[in-house]
Amino acid sequence: MAGFVVAPMMPALILAGVVLAAGGDAQTLGYAAFAGYISYPFALLIGLPSYLVMRRRRWDGLRAYLLLGLALGALFVALFAGVAGFEGDAADSAWLNLLANLAFLLPFVLVCAVASTLAFWLIVRPDLRRP
Repeated sequence: MAGFVVAPMMPALILAGVVLAAGGDAQTLGYAAFAGYISYPFALLIGLPSYLVMRRRRWDGLRAYLLLGLALGALFVALFAGVAGFEGDAADSAWLNLLANLAFLLPFVLVCAVASTLAFWLIVRPDLRRP
């Protein structure tokens, strides 16, 4: 349970650190809270089933989890791009600006996703629960 509570916080913490290091203000720091708001449902809807599949297949090594983190990060960016593109002309300009900067966004999201899966793996340590 602790893994599902702590790991989704990682993107928000990383984003807050980047914003503070770049001299961002309180309004910009609100994006970090938004990252947390997005990461918890994503962890529940995508991360939990992924964990259950990995546990069932006994893919419990660190490398498997890091690869899963990369895959989930890429999936998140694809879903984000699809949602922003689906709205078309009704899309908010902020979303369209983020979509235009997808080349910058992708590495950041991948780092956050890998950090989340690493935190989850370190807390849960599925490799130590082998029967």
